[in-house]
Amino acid sequence: MNRTNRLKPALLACAAGVTLLASPALAQTVDPNKLLELMVAKGLVSRAEADAMIAEATTAPAKPPVPAGGVANGVQTIPYVPQVVRDQIKAELKAELGTQAQAQGWAEPGQTPEWTRRLTLYGDLRVRGEGVFMDDGNADIFEDFGAINAGAGQNINDKTPGYVGPPYLNTREDRQRARIRARLGLKARIDDWISAEVRLATGNDSSPVSTNQTLGGGAGFGKYEIWLDRAALRLTPVEGVAVDVGRFANPFWTSELLFDDDLNFDGVAFSLNQKVRSDLTVFGTVGAFPIFNTNFNFGSRNAPEGKGGPYASKDKYLLASQLGVEWTPRDDLRLRLAAGYFNFEGVQGEVSKPCQFYEVVCSTDPTRPQFQQFGNTMFPIRNVVPNPNDPIGSPENQYFGLASPYEIVNVRGSADFAAFNGWKVRFEADYVKNLGVDESVMRARAVNNLGPTQRIPDPKNTNGTILVPGKWDGGSQGWSTRLTVGDIDLVERGDWNLSFGYRYLESDAVLDAFTDSDFHLGGTNSQGWTVGGAYAFGRNTSIGFRWLSAEEIADAPLSVDKLLIDLQTRF
Repeated sequence: MNRTNRLKPALLACAAGVTLLASPALAQTVDPNKLLELMVAKGLVSRAEADAMIAEATTAPAKPPVPAGGVANGVQTIPYVPQVVRDQIKAELKAELGTQAQAQGWAEPGQTPEWTRRLTLYGDLRVRGEGVFMDDGNADIFEDFGAINAGAGQNINDKTPGYVGPPYLNTREDRQRARIRARLGLKARIDDWISAEVRLATGNDSSPVSTNQTLGGGAGFGKYEIWLDRAALRLTPVEGVAVDVGRFANPFWTSELLFDDDLNFDGVAFSLNQKVRSDLTVFGTVGAFPIFNTNFNFGSRNAPEGKGGPYASKDKYLLASQLGVEWTPRDDLRLRLAAGYFNFEGVQGEVSKPCQFYEVVCSTDPTRPQFQQFGNTMFPIRNVVPNPNDPIGSPENQYFGLASPYEIVNVRGSADFAAFNGWKVRFEADYVKNLGVDESVMRARAVNNLGPTQRIPDPKNTNGTILVPGKWDGGSQGWSTRLTVGDIDLVERGDWNLSFGYRYLESDAVLDAFTDSDFHLGGTNSQGWTVGGAYAFGRNTSIGFRWLSAEEIADAPLSVDKLLIDLQTRF
């Protein structure tokens, strides 16, 4: 090997070292490229070898991999995300959350999910102080037909051994009561044209005309019952037309002369409310409402034929219709007028088939009222067959039914107008007439609502006289008027109103079960006046009073005054 070949490895190592250690500072004194070119020219290295050394010197060595967040040579490594990527992620997340919020209804502050906005919770609470004041001249001979019909009946043969007389109404002693009324309801909008309502309410019992709960009526601070007051479905297939099914609020425009304000209806009602021009609206309702449904197992345990078995159904219904108009000739005046027909099917009492004196159930027992207040004319409905072994002392256990059918015509009108200084004035008037009353039938069967007793010659003693009950003195019509000044709906603090009214309601003008429960003893056969006022001391919260003074129209004297003081709120 010649001397050049022996020096070649050493020269290559020297050139490579100079090349690899080159830096900007060193490049000012030593140019590795020129050194390699000189070595190529002298034949010490080949061109390929020189190019390889230059390439190796100018390529940065690869760093060993370090896991994300790991440590390399004691230094914490944090992955870097460019700003543009971060902005893109932020925009995508914002868009996704916005879409979700829009769909679920919480896109704006204070908003709730969409399904909660389809629910409406509402209710009211009233605390009442009530004073009932009886006149000293009242008679005390008024049988409590409601208690008799709700119980096991009443033996009317006072010659029966061990005879016990009927229960009577309190007409002499004053009473004071503290009462509450609480109602809580929920309305749900299922679809644009479908809604539902459920409401619960307090109440001493299942009375259809009162949700008052008397405080102290329980056993020493005992809890009170809650009743299902409403449960209904409403369909509005077209604008201005509604169908109510279930148990719902009174669908008719009526006053307490016909239906108490607390009365709800079972059944189905079709209602119309349509504008025929800008100042004129036509409204109306037709409906069918079950009042009583016969017990499925209603029957005798020992029928007159000697065989037990079921009796025919005695269901009761209300078939009703009403048509009215509302005219607004100017902004400060609104007039309403409506006429209605209310036919109560099956409510009149029926005389039973012959019923043995020992029978517990007779064939027409369900025709007696299931609920009643005071005033309607009654008659005994059981055709009792006496004990043949003791006809004089045989018991005659009776129920009492309504002596008349009830086909009621009602005409109602009202005028609302704004008086001076923004005062509102409302005048209302009502008239009712029972077309079903037959006076000859009433005179023949009535056991109440009678005129003064009469003295007639004794048919068994030509020289003597006897007293006989007076003739039926009831009636079939009624009317009322009321004037209200101020704010009809007490909404804002400072709202107030005053009212004065008078009514005259004969015994059989309407069903006593469904009319006003506050006036007189509740029911019919009364006349008198009312005065009242109320003041709102907070939003939807008011205190008010009413004085009701009433006296009986037919039968013995019975005058009742009431003072009602109400503290109430609603939401």
